[in-house]
Amino acid sequence: MSRKCAPLEQRFWTKVAVKTDDVCWEWTGALTRSGYGWVHTSAGARAAQRVAALLAGLLGSLDNPLHVLHKCDNPKCCNPKHLFLGTNLDNVADRVSKGRSGSRPLYGQANGASKLTDMQVRQIRGMYKFAKFSQSQLAKIFAVNQPHISRIVSGARCGGVL
Repeated sequence: MSRKCAPLEQRFWTKVAVKTDDVCWEWTGALTRSGYGWVHTSAGARAAQRVAALLAGLLGSLDNPLHVLHKCDNPKCCNPKHLFLGTNLDNVADRVSKGRSGSRPLYGQANGASKLTDMQVRQIRGMYKFAKFSQSQLAKIFAVNQPHISRIVSGARCGGVL
């Protein structure tokens, strides 16, 4: 028995918190590590803002070489009124103008690949120092490995928190 999938437009908009035109419509589905929405299409996985641009008529096809940029600078936003098209050069210039192109490394929860929040790092340090939890116990509680806990409690990984 074959399973039919709902049309892309129907599936897509059920994952968007649609509000008034002047505010962001945030993607509520899967996110990339950098916080952008991610959706599966018949053409493969695509950025949610790209699909929103397609469905709104901004893009003719998902294969269009232009980038879909945000006026609002909110990576989860799928509001077509907040989106515009640009070249790769436009995308880089937009990123620089919004102060997101620095070469400084991002630590703690500012890093999209971070597994722990700054609050969790503080909790780990407190639990280790004052409650005398072992590093192995903390690793299980916070679903990370023991060497990661070791780097946190020793200060080798500041996690954005000193």
